[in-house]
Amino acid sequence: MGFDDRFAYVSGRIWAIENRMIDRARFNRMIDAGSPEELVRILSETEYGQGREIIPERYEEIIDEELKRIHQFIAEFSPDPELTGVLRAKHDFHNMKVHLKSRLVKRDLGNEVREGLGLSSVGLIDPDRIGEYADIIMLEYYPPDGEDDSGEHDDEVVVSGDPAEKDEAGAALENAIVDAGRKAVEAYLRHGRDPQHIDFVMDRASYDYFYNVAISRRARELEEIVAAMADLANIKICMRLRAIGKDADFARDVLLPHGTLDAGALLEAYEKPDADFVAHFKATPYAALVEKGMNAWLASGSLVVLENLATAELEMKMVPERGAAIGYETVLAYLAAREVEADKLRRIFVGKMNRIPPDVIRERLSGAYA
Repeated sequence: MGFDDRFAYVSGRIWAIENRMIDRARFNRMIDAGSPEELVRILSETEYGQGREIIPERYEEIIDEELKRIHQFIAEFSPDPELTGVLRAKHDFHNMKVHLKSRLVKRDLGNEVREGLGLSSVGLIDPDRIGEYADIIMLEYYPPDGEDDSGEHDDEVVVSGDPAEKDEAGAALENAIVDAGRKAVEAYLRHGRDPQHIDFVMDRASYDYFYNVAISRRARELEEIVAAMADLANIKICMRLRAIGKDADFARDVLLPHGTLDAGALLEAYEKPDADFVAHFKATPYAALVEKGMNAWLASGSLVVLENLATAELEMKMVPERGAAIGYETVLAYLAAREVEADKLRRIFVGKMNRIPPDVIRERLSGAYA
């Protein structure tokens, strides 16, 4: 990590507020809460309760509101919001997935999906704007009756709003999402209208975007974070797909780019017996993680241990030593920690709403807070 005094002020703001995050003791109180209502009372003691009426049924909205607030707060003081907010873009790629799948399900299967269901408000782009892009893409591949689709599509799209209001970084993200949306629909059609391929293409495109931002900024630490994210995701993908009997050809479409693990070698190991699959990772930083995850899966049939280990590994990768230096890394680490915090809250709420015992909820959570 280097020193970049442009980030000194925003780093100071983060150090002033980071102790307001939910700590281990409060997370454990939430897990042990006897009801969703008690969980809400505990959550109201935190920043999530400031100026908000919290009811259990609105937990997703409350969590997203707080996450969006903190992202906007940091962006206000960041000298490079595209760099420090790069991982926030995952919500925008997610929203394109949701918009496309809801339209394709309605178009091809006749199933209605409630408008807005599954959308995130945390991204950099208004979800409605992404919906407009999705409508344009749908018209390109599903033209109105009586119109021929030439199969040729303009590289630029026009939606509501003044293009002059968008900066270069915002335009780059929107172009990346639109391009990925087109490729996702093409993959969906090519694979027999299988909506899984919408997910596969959009997820891969999101990693391309993260990597391109890192390269454009010469942000070595971000490159390493993206590589670790891809490696850990690909390990989990392989373990999940092996568990349900998918072949290597299927896995090839799902693996994410820009990791350090060679995709070809990984796919070769994918088809080998469990012991040989584990042995493939012996010379990598992930040897212990894969071995422990495999042993737990063989013993219980569950991948929870692997997922928890992967989450903890990424948390450690993201968090720099305080005071080691000042730079964008401090900002990324804080925002990533807030995303992890939000994810844990969602899982605790799901558990409480479904009356899952505290010990089971605790087992499903990972990292330092459970």
